[in-house]
Amino acid sequence: MDVKVTAAARIVVLFACVFHGLCHAQDTSSRTAENKPGERIGARQDLSKRTCPIGTGLREETAPILLKYKEHPGMVMSPTTELAAQVFPKLKGWVRVLGSPSLDGLRQKAQKARDERIPYEALGYGLETGKSTPELEWHDLVGSTQQARDIAQQFHKLLLMGPGFRLMSQNTDKYAPMSALSELWVFQTQRFQIDPPGDKYRQNVAAVLKQIRAGNPKIKIWAQITLPPDREPNAEEWLAYHRCIADLVDGTYVGAYTWRTEGEQLPKVIEAIFADVYGGSKLH
Repeated sequence: MDVKVTAAARIVVLFACVFHGLCHAQDTSSRTAENKPGERIGARQDLSKRTCPIGTGLREETAPILLKYKEHPGMVMSPTTELAAQVFPKLKGWVRVLGSPSLDGLRQKAQKARDERIPYEALGYGLETGKSTPELEWHDLVGSTQQARDIAQQFHKLLLMGPGFRLMSQNTDKYAPMSALSELWVFQTQRFQIDPPGDKYRQNVAAVLKQIRAGNPKIKIWAQITLPPDREPNAEEWLAYHRCIADLVDGTYVGAYTWRTEGEQLPKVIEAIFADVYGGSKLH
């Protein structure tokens, strides 16, 4: 059997597993190769009837929150294989992502995860115009995305793209060819959060979603709603933005850039967000 066909079939099966029946799916890290092309994995679910799932980055501070709500599969992204090894096995049914801002980092983490048999579904490529991403990579967005896709396929994983919004705002023509190479996308909305939750924020988000989906109508898009660095984190404000766009996206992602200054408050706010969305203490 042709190797390329086999790899593509595995990606298709894994994609179906992640987005249809996450709660009941088998662990895909080491068993993907055992699934026959077209084989149904787990119970299929209609995502339109589910609460818009949420996710956040994996840190020592957020791990207890994610584990507390592990029966409500969402997305979790880990910057290190060490944390992933500790927590990912306990989050079966989630979209578990190993993230890196560079292609070399992506490849190294994928190899280490394979060696250590860490379970996860996707590799997340977060290229930015900063020191963490080599300049050659963000100067060739489509070519770099293709290389990231090649790495993901080599390790039989989905590709999640999470490019910086400033970078993409200067390269809007690249949305379609990049999304055509991806299965998932994390779209940063913080630049639209200068407006309060409401019609303008929703319209701005919808416009970018249209650009992303132009290249891949089936792509799964998570909107990152950021806890702003210029004020104290506020669960009510985050939830208001979430409710504005929950019907437009496949999930919402809690972003935070203030851990150094608001480290003690952030976990409390993130837990309050999870509790509200999944039926705990209501804030509205």
